[in-house]
Amino acid sequence: MRDKKNLNYGGTTWHVFTNLFLGLALLTVAIYGGLTFHPIICLIFLPVPYFVLKAIKWRAGGFLEERLRIREELIKLVQPKEGDRVLDVGTGGGLLAIGFAKAAKDVRAIGIDLWVPGGGGTSLKTAKRNAEIEGVADRVEFRKADARDIPYPDNYFDIVVASFVLHMIYRNRDLAFKEMIRVLKSRGKFAVIEPLGGYKWRIDEDLKRKLANFGLKNVKFIPMEINYPKKRNVYVIYGEKEK
Repeated sequence: MRDKKNLNYGGTTWHVFTNLFLGLALLTVAIYGGLTFHPIICLIFLPVPYFVLKAIKWRAGGFLEERLRIREELIKLVQPKEGDRVLDVGTGGGLLAIGFAKAAKDVRAIGIDLWVPGGGGTSLKTAKRNAEIEGVADRVEFRKADARDIPYPDNYFDIVVASFVLHMIYRNRDLAFKEMIRVLKSRGKFAVIEPLGGYKWRIDEDLKRKLANFGLKNVKFIPMEINYPKKRNVYVIYGEKEK
């Protein structure tokens, strides 16, 4: 890979800023409240070191290497074959679309995203630039589209993937699942990486039953260890579309 240092698959600035902001806000409230109202309010200071340490960990580096490693693990699991057509939902900087395009001969990959400003530090321009750096600009296409309204026909893709996207869709998340399965070919592979839990989000038996009702079979939740900014398990939600 040439110019690896110039790749941009999303940065850590937002995480650093958010944690520093929360730490500073709590510190300000603790000092002002303690001096103005009651000393016990100073106890609000206690979580401040936690947020500062989180910001330091996000700033420490290693983010790009970890994302590339996660990509390779997902590719090994899914095992794309020659000529596959792949959809990467919420592609961001094109991480998965580009990786799958490189993984086997004549794989064609499409990445869709809304690229909301400030949503992750990437853009359509960033994704195209990354594809050029990784040498697959002729086999990857990017377009602006919503996961809940995917602009492709039924049974179009051999593989549909996503990474840390679905748990962030708070409104009509089920519609995104249905759309991703709709465009998947019979026996096509569905594989998305997500955290165990979150706001109105949980990887559990209810989700497994829901995906089965939407048309996936052999649904599995496969643990995947990630190391940045701390070691933890996330899960690959894997399934295959019914005939």
